[in-house]
Amino acid sequence: MIGIIAAMELERDALEMRMQKSERQIISGISFTLGSLAGRDVVLMMSGVGKGYAAMSTTILLEHFAIDSIINIGTAGGIRPEEHILDIVIGEQVVQHDFDTSALDGETGIGMYFKADAKLVEMVQKAIQEEAHEVFIGLIASGDRFITAGEQMDRIQRLYPKAMCCEMEAGAIAQVANHYHCPFVVVRSLSDVACHENSHMDFLQYADIASKRSAAFVECAVMNFE
Repeated sequence: MIGIIAAMELERDALEMRMQKSERQIISGISFTLGSLAGRDVVLMMSGVGKGYAAMSTTILLEHFAIDSIINIGTAGGIRPEEHILDIVIGEQVVQHDFDTSALDGETGIGMYFKADAKLVEMVQKAIQEEAHEVFIGLIASGDRFITAGEQMDRIQRLYPKAMCCEMEAGAIAQVANHYHCPFVVVRSLSDVACHENSHMDFLQYADIASKRSAAFVECAVMNFE
């Protein structure tokens, strides 16, 4: 069974509309939608925003359902000038950019990294490229902040120069999935690009569109799951 995790209601709803024979369950206050997508049994979960909610809900998901793999979907903020709104980022690696024990551990204490499953990354990449959209594959920076242009973005670009985008749940989902030895992949559609002007306005305008695009790509990817 495939576990699909979305943070926000609009991200969850965009994919739920594509599911068949779906029904919702509430477990420990977390919303789960059971059904099928592209002929595969899936559990769609709305985690809530931020690493705390994401870690808690992902643990509940893996403790209550027989999950073979996890796809974390939704929106993110781009941080590279070559990126544009509605581009897609596939995370082959995730770093918790706000993890910092450098006062004790030196440079090794900056950032906590988790590697996505290479086979899942390949399957998602293939599905998205068939749709002929701009795709970036690389590092996703995850932390409990909405990143805007300025000091926050400068710090991330300095410490994590390979980062493609920023969001707020993937780092925790990756950590829990790693603990349970569950393969995962992260797929994000860019709702804003922090280094472009009026980025915060872009998020409000494009989050719904980005969520629907992300859902469409995940449905295509699930068709190719083995």
